[in-house]
Amino acid sequence: MELFAGLRTFGFGVIALRLFGALLCGAMVGLDREMRNKKAGLKTHVLVCLGSALCMIVSECVILGREGVTTDATRVAANVVTGVGFLCAATLMTRGNGSLHGLTTAAGLWTTAVIGLACGSGWLEVGLLASVIVLVVFSVFGRVDAYIDSISRGFDLYAEISDYEDVPKVLDVLHANGVHFSGLTVSKSPVDTAIVQLSATTARLGEKEGIAESLRALDCVRHLEMF
Repeated sequence: MELFAGLRTFGFGVIALRLFGALLCGAMVGLDREMRNKKAGLKTHVLVCLGSALCMIVSECVILGREGVTTDATRVAANVVTGVGFLCAATLMTRGNGSLHGLTTAAGLWTTAVIGLACGSGWLEVGLLASVIVLVVFSVFGRVDAYIDSISRGFDLYAEISDYEDVPKVLDVLHANGVHFSGLTVSKSPVDTAIVQLSATTARLGEKEGIAESLRALDCVRHLEMF
């Protein structure tokens, strides 16, 4: 596109436009994460995208500013992607129920770094397009993923039961609904409740919500999660 072709040249004005484009792309993705109350939000995504763009610009400055320099700029890009991977790992966390959270935010943060590299190298239109696609994935695909999860047969269960003697009541409800389960573990929590964890499969699609309501109706169930 001729509109963005000038960004592949080099100069202070072009550098400023590249950095502003990276800021815009990072803000587009980060604002979505911020509104969803994620750990890595607006400022984090903007800084990652801006920093990645700056890395590409600095590497280009070194190549163009010194005669005889033949440094491969793609090495800088590869190191940025690797380094951001460690930052993404910091957004992941495992909850007490054993479920892993933050994968989508980590993937979005890593993708934002690559978007920043595109902006920093002058391909602002590519960065903008990628940002829009990421937002579509977060919104549209998020709803599709939630729907598929709601009607799927498989699930993991985490329940806090008031007493060990009440654990059979939970298992009886599962058996009564035709649920097949495996990997059953029963442990003790810090507040002296029994923790039940297992992997299960329902007899038919779309039964998970009904099973969850039946389990929550038990007086012995203090807390329940199905994921």
